[in-house]
Amino acid sequence: MSQDGRRPPPEAYQHHRAFVGQPGRYDVAAASQFALLFLLGLREHHRVLDFGCGSLRLGRLLIPYLAPDRYFGVEPETRLVEAGFAEELGQDALALKRPRFDDNADWRVDGFGERFDFIIAQSVFSHAGAGPTARGLKTFADSLAPGGVIVANWLLGHETQGAPVETADWVYPECVEFLPDRIVGLAAEAGLVTAACPWPHPELHWFVMAKAAGDLPGRERMRALTIGPPAW
Repeated sequence: MSQDGRRPPPEAYQHHRAFVGQPGRYDVAAASQFALLFLLGLREHHRVLDFGCGSLRLGRLLIPYLAPDRYFGVEPETRLVEAGFAEELGQDALALKRPRFDDNADWRVDGFGERFDFIIAQSVFSHAGAGPTARGLKTFADSLAPGGVIVANWLLGHETQGAPVETADWVYPECVEFLPDRIVGLAAEAGLVTAACPWPHPELHWFVMAKAAGDLPGRERMRALTIGPPAW
C-alpha cells in the first residue's frame, strides 16, 4: 500500500523487487527468511525448495550458502528469475551452484524428481484460496525428504463470505484471509501436522509443517524463534 492507503497502480509491480513485496523491505525480508531457516536447522548440504522464488529475494542468500545442486525454485514468472540473476545475484552463480528452476503454475513441485529437506513458501498462500492451497500442501507433503519440514505463512483473519473456499486460484496482488483452524485442517488433509511459528512478520503468520509430529521443531527451538529480529 502507498502511504495514503491506496494500492499502487499495476505498473508499480513490474519492477523485479516490487513484484515480490515492498522494495524497501527486500533485503530485510530475505535476511529474515534465511535466518528463520537457519534457526530451524538449515545447513549447506540440505535440499531447499523456494516455492514462488520470484526475483531471488531469498535465493540470492540461499544459493551462495547451499552446496551445488541443493537450491530449487518454482516461479511461473520466469522474467523475475532472470532479473534476479541479472540484477541481484550474478550469472556466475548458475555455473558454480547449479540451481534448478521450474516455471509451472499448477502448484506442483515434483518436476525436479527430488525430495526436499526444507520447503519455504513466503507470501504465496496469502494470495490463494483453499483449493490451490490444498493442492500445494499435498504436493509439498509428497516431496518432503524424511524429517523434512515446510515453512509457510498466511494472512490470518475472518474469512469473508465465499473466501477462501470459492477463491479459484491466484489473486495477487489481492489477499485472502484464513482462520488458523482452516490452515491446520488443510494441512491435515495433506497428511501434515502443523505448529504455529512465532517468527516475526509485519503482516503474515508463519507455520511449520511436517509429516510427523517428531519432525516439527522442539520446544527449545521454537522458544529461540521468539527472540528473533524485529518485524521487517
